[in-house]
Amino acid sequence: MNLLEYQGKRLLAARGINVPRGQVAHTAEEAGKVAAELGVPVVVKAQVRSGKRGKAGGVLPADTPSGAREAAERILGMEIGGHRVEAVLVEERLSIARELYAGITISPRDRAAGLMFSCHGGMDVEEVAARSPQAIVSLAVDGVKPVWRHHILDLVKRAGLGGEVLGQVADAVARLVRAFLELDATTAEVNPLVVTAEGPVVAADAKLVIDDAALFRHPELARESAPVADPLEAMARQARLAYVPLPGGNVGVIAGGAGLALATMDTVFALGARPANFLDVGGGVSQEGMAAALRVVARTPGVEGIVINVFGGINNCEVMARGIAQVLDEDGLSVPLVVKMRGHSQEEGWAILAERGVEVVKYGTTGEAVARLLELMKKNGERA
Repeated sequence: MNLLEYQGKRLLAARGINVPRGQVAHTAEEAGKVAAELGVPVVVKAQVRSGKRGKAGGVLPADTPSGAREAAERILGMEIGGHRVEAVLVEERLSIARELYAGITISPRDRAAGLMFSCHGGMDVEEVAARSPQAIVSLAVDGVKPVWRHHILDLVKRAGLGGEVLGQVADAVARLVRAFLELDATTAEVNPLVVTAEGPVVAADAKLVIDDAALFRHPELARESAPVADPLEAMARQARLAYVPLPGGNVGVIAGGAGLALATMDTVFALGARPANFLDVGGGVSQEGMAAALRVVARTPGVEGIVINVFGGINNCEVMARGIAQVLDEDGLSVPLVVKMRGHSQEEGWAILAERGVEVVKYGTTGEAVARLLELMKKNGERA
């Protein structure tokens, strides 16, 4: 369950992390009323399950209630990262002295959780990580060995933080670790964690992703899943596909079986790219189901190429190929596609794909299929 910012902040506030005063609004008029009630300059923020909202124009300041109303009018209805904005968060504008970064996530490569901290937070933290990886320090969080306050103090000191705010920052990060573990999260991120001019340390943003398999332990979170469903996840559910978007990835993955999907994702990582999603078509997939799978992955934000890795056992290669062909004939595809397909009715399936110029790996390995896709993606990027 990928929570919206205001939902994540509610959960963090319940665990002692300072968050700005604010309220969600679904209309411009509501946004103006919230700003009037707060009585201070505000920020109006798009509530979508996507990053880079600020660069997309989804975060706007406002000095007055009428300004907040106008900002909400501009933001509501926008599309950011493939998501339509249906709600905004109107909250008090912070007086920022310094922006930090704190986040915990589970690495698919290491299959372990790690706490990351940097004294450089904000919209360009990804660029900081790429340019100066030493600026981000980390600490293992396994849920078994305790993470004590002195561990976190050492972490933030290693990042270069000192002075009077050191204790406050360490406390906020410790509470973030607690939230991650208590909520069975796969991601808990605050970017930026703001040191305000007045002194308090405040979570100016929040990203929480809860493990769906653990939701039975958190019935109180059921109400959080209702607002603003991800249209791609909804489309995948309707087609009975197991789909999880992975922000920051560039390779779309479709596979027949969860194990094969994970192995394909591991191969993508091993060859230097990042999977943009997990998608398992399951057993007995229909032509319509395979078509839906390709449409979902093709529309996943960040996808620059797609690898389809399927075996015709319970599934039928000809049926799956017809689903792929349906999308190519009706929609077209703007990114490279490589299909690794073997098994029942493979010759028929290969012929259908060959008619449409799809590159098919017939007898090679998953590694060969992914490597070929990355070559095509590179050529495609050079032509762009």
